[in-house]
Amino acid sequence: MTLTIENVKEEFVPTFKTLAKSLHAKCRVEKQKTTKFEKKLLKMKKELEAEKSKGTAIIFESHQDFKKAIEDGKI
Repeated sequence: MTLTIENVKEEFVPTFKTLAKSLHAKCRVEKQKTTKFEKKLLKMKKELEAEKSKGTAIIFESHQDFKKAIEDGKI
């Protein structure tokens, strides 16, 4: 018999492995591959966090403030 469990948080993997071992069953873990889009988003997030920590990130309180900055040519 095969049992498939999908979308499991990483923290639960050791528990499932232990369960499989106690049942003398095989446990195979497959991680989803990160797409190019996801990699790009993660890279952008890392860059933004770095800018925030340096204090160089431009942060707006509202959409109107963002829109005004665009209209004024600040960004």
